[in-house]
Amino acid sequence: MKARYIMNNNLPQARMFVAACLGLVLTLPHTSRAEDGGPSFSFSGFGQLTVAKVLSGKQGSYMQWNCPCTIQNWEYVGVYEKSKGWQADQESLLGLQGTVRLNDKFSATAQVLARAYNENYKPTIDWAYASYALTDAWTVQAGRKRIPLYYYSDFLYIGTAYPWVRPAPDVYGWPIYAYDGANLAYSAPVLGGGWTLDANVWAGSFSSKNNTYDTKIYFGNPTDEKWRRILGGYATLTNGEYSARVMLMTFKNDQSTRMPDGSVTVNLDGYKTTIGGISLNYDGRNWIFRSELNRFSQKVSGYTYNYFLLGAGYKLGDWTGMYTISRYRTAENAFGAAIEGRRTNTLALRYDLTKNWALKAQYDYSRDQSRYDFFGDYKLMSFSAQASF
Repeated sequence: MKARYIMNNNLPQARMFVAACLGLVLTLPHTSRAEDGGPSFSFSGFGQLTVAKVLSGKQGSYMQWNCPCTIQNWEYVGVYEKSKGWQADQESLLGLQGTVRLNDKFSATAQVLARAYNENYKPTIDWAYASYALTDAWTVQAGRKRIPLYYYSDFLYIGTAYPWVRPAPDVYGWPIYAYDGANLAYSAPVLGGGWTLDANVWAGSFSSKNNTYDTKIYFGNPTDEKWRRILGGYATLTNGEYSARVMLMTFKNDQSTRMPDGSVTVNLDGYKTTIGGISLNYDGRNWIFRSELNRFSQKVSGYTYNYFLLGAGYKLGDWTGMYTISRYRTAENAFGAAIEGRRTNTLALRYDLTKNWALKAQYDYSRDQSRYDFFGDYKLMSFSAQASF
């Protein structure tokens, strides 16, 4: 069977699933309110059908994958293999978020996500938290939320929020991406009202048994990871065209691998870890600019990751073209692990069918700069239909 003539068998299934679900939710009302002014309910959602094919790359294998291959989603380990041709079962998804408002101050929110790669679309609850408005500017929340490590953390799977098929995998992706805890959020006009300041501080922890990222990409055997004593904060300043964001978070990192003989190897024993990031972005009438610069550093182990993306694009009517470079690289560390690194060049084209529907095409050329046998070089072509509602 030659991939260039026959697509992956999962493509029709993924297409029908996303189309059916989107068709269903788009026929439903988004908001309902009791006639007596009591509690109300609202929902929103997002979905995408993404197909991609590895055009070429380094021959060989890595872990359970046949290469040429590429990882495009680190959180859920979405990997494309050239031998499988066009694949739609790695990034296609559907998400629904509902909010119940009991009154003007108290609300509860939950987000359910169904992914093609997650046990045949098995739904998971990614967000579940309660909110209480202290004032017009201050809100306290408690429950499970995404860790806001990146500029697009809150919108990572809402494709209409960014120009690419996906934000650069060289920057976006760690084994832990949520936390159970509480946060305090602030949002208000500043500097005479021309700018808005959004700030957030959060604290909590998260434990992941048999973490997919650790187990499948690096260790092979079931590996557990826990981030505890998480404490972080960010501040974003925007005025419509310009935005600037700074973020800093610390936590204690535990990681252990369960070996076939029943023994447990402790890889990380509560090592203090810091992640920091800076983003500067511009959205003009025609030109757009995106940047993120981040650093992960860990005491004792000495693990250090530096990673960034820089992108420039041009909007012409409903079309947006974007060129982006991204890179990540580890530094020498106390454990003597080999350096891992990658550099990627991306060309993306977006067409807006409507305000909430976008068609995208993307070409990625990536060079593996790791000093050990990792995924290797690749060229990838992706197409995606993405919607929010």
